[in-house]
Amino acid sequence: MAAGDTLQGRRIALVDTERGPRMKDDQTYELRPGDYCGPVWGYAGAKPAVFMRKPNGALCHVTSPPHTFIEEDDGTLTIAASISDKRVHGGDHSDGWHGFLERGTWREV
Repeated sequence: MAAGDTLQGRRIALVDTERGPRMKDDQTYELRPGDYCGPVWGYAGAKPAVFMRKPNGALCHVTSPPHTFIEEDDGTLTIAASISDKRVHGGDHSDGWHGFLERGTWREV
């Protein structure tokens, strides 16, 4: 992808169980670029987190705050502000992708 390019994402459904959040029906999903799931509570303390495989294949998660999660009417997510390319918050190492998830569609900046 390059700046301005888009990719339709896929939201993976999670359910709560005694063992914690699991993929629906305990199915094993191979997360492919563009997949995302959550928000999930408990991983980042009191903050909800969304986990994702960015369009370039990098795995990451974001929390709220500082991000805001909006569940759209069609079940997709919008995450604001942009999703950083830094591997560690405030770090110097880029994972190679920076952009937005808007209504389930990834857009690189």
